[in-house]
Amino acid sequence: MSKGAKILVIDDERSIRKLLEISLNAEGYEVIPSKTGNEDDMEVAGEAVDGEEAIIKVSELKPDVIILDLGLPDMKGIEVLKNLKSRASTPVIILTVKDADSEKVALLDAGADDYLTKPFSVDELTARIRVALRHSVNLNEEPVFTRGKLTIDFNSRTVKVGAEQVRLTVKEFDLLKSLVRNAGKIVTQRQLLKEVWGMESPENSHYLRIFFGHLRKKLEKFSMSGIIITEPGVGYRLNI
Repeated sequence: MSKGAKILVIDDERSIRKLLEISLNAEGYEVIPSKTGNEDDMEVAGEAVDGEEAIIKVSELKPDVIILDLGLPDMKGIEVLKNLKSRASTPVIILTVKDADSEKVALLDAGADDYLTKPFSVDELTARIRVALRHSVNLNEEPVFTRGKLTIDFNSRTVKVGAEQVRLTVKEFDLLKSLVRNAGKIVTQRQLLKEVWGMESPENSHYLRIFFGHLRKKLEKFSMSGIIITEPGVGYRLNI
């Protein structure tokens, strides 16, 4: 699902909401504006006056993607995020003015599917929306992942580029599998360490640098450079 998908915008800036409504409607999405903060206009269906009501509206309207601004008047954005993720698996893209790595990691670990730092371009946002929608369509249930020349069979634990097999170690395959299962999303260092090694300490991030270095070299031999993107200080992303 892509065009026609319902998108709920939760932002206390009227100008941002209007920009997103016009821009995303032009891309074929159905935008549900969510009013936050004190405004003179009357509340209408699909709008919420604060974070608490926004959570209720999500349950009522069942959007396909949620765009959530962190600066809500009544609740911390990360608390709204955690609440939303405890109720449904709807992809959530965060809008924030903060650019600290620790903030990004906390949001991703809390369940955010992606984030954009204000100011942002509408083109970049629509690209992130497309990724979120693709990821939500039962990607985790596919036994075989194929993108271009790359094919990954999770049952046989094999990786091929065209007809050529890429021979990976157990850990290398598990790292690639984690990125594929979250294709397009940032997977934090903590998530990868927990999934692959069973440990969460950021002090062990050197494991990731070493193993991803080996994994990249093996993929580059088959002209697959650039498929793994490093988000400095945060984690890794599969470039799809």
